[in-house]
Amino acid sequence: MTRTSAASRFSLSSPFSTVSLGRLWDTWGITAILIVLLLCTPAIAPGFLEVDNLQSVLRESAYVGIVAVGMTFAIASGAFDLSVGGQLALTSVVTLMAFNGGGTAAAIAAALTTGLLCGLVNAGLITGLRVPPFVATLGSLFVFRGIAYLLTQDGPQTLPYDQIGSPFAKLGSLNIAGLPLPFLIMVAVFAGGWILLRRTAIGRRTLAYGSSPSAARFCGISDTRVRLFVFCLVGLTVGIAALTYITRVWTADGSAQDGFELKVIAAVVLGGTALKGGKGTLVGTFSAVFLVSILNEVLVSRGVESAYQRIVLGCVLIVALTVDGLRTRFAAPGSLRRALGGLIPRKATQSAP
Repeated sequence: MTRTSAASRFSLSSPFSTVSLGRLWDTWGITAILIVLLLCTPAIAPGFLEVDNLQSVLRESAYVGIVAVGMTFAIASGAFDLSVGGQLALTSVVTLMAFNGGGTAAAIAAALTTGLLCGLVNAGLITGLRVPPFVATLGSLFVFRGIAYLLTQDGPQTLPYDQIGSPFAKLGSLNIAGLPLPFLIMVAVFAGGWILLRRTAIGRRTLAYGSSPSAARFCGISDTRVRLFVFCLVGLTVGIAALTYITRVWTADGSAQDGFELKVIAAVVLGGTALKGGKGTLVGTFSAVFLVSILNEVLVSRGVESAYQRIVLGCVLIVALTVDGLRTRFAAPGSLRRALGGLIPRKATQSAP
């Protein structure tokens, strides 16, 4: 055996040789940033980590997180649903109307039914009329909000104050073992979504379709069924979220949660779901929901004006899109070694002539 410097082959003497920066970010990135943000909040907003305030954050994040479950499926399938803000406004208005007319059972039925119908409308536009998801949901966003405005042209729908002790009102105010009920509902929805995505055929088909629609169709996966499932799921999650939202704010009209869709999309993309489709992570979405919610609550507690809050939300969305691009760029094994360059030592190995 001879040692030739020109023909020497190098191998890394470090486990970093197979580490993917993209996978590392998906696993720990958002969680690490969330921890850093929590550690910094006492200096930024004293008293933020008090029990009452943390319960408020959990309660506030619930409706964003619930819809983010459905949006994770949508984006993983290679589509967007930009209408979730309009869906939430319309569903909230209809739900309060149903409660004032028929009580708790009617309100719950109205919320779930209205959400599903909104999802069916989007699915019909996309699968029946072949309208691109972006265009279809952007248009339905204005339609849903417009209907909500028409239903409340005489004034917003409200939950009567004398119903504060009703089972319906307690959906947003009740605590169980110190944890807000809306948060527990969100956890249940995430658990169900994870099982659906990772342990069922329709979940695997959704990911396969998002990865390559043409290959999925070649394998017998129906794009109509995938689209119908995804957008109806988004509508259902909006219906569930509306129940936790209106029992917290007690009022609804066409302007409810303006810009809501941006919060949801930012959380999903920051959490690790690929914009190009084919990949979705509900664990990452869960952490990102709290990151966005805590950031918003810190701004509110500091008295930041709503205009600046929107600027921050826009910046978060831009960061989310940037992170998605970087995640794709550094997805291959060994990308951490390549990024660090000469900081990781190399070990020369001998090769036979």
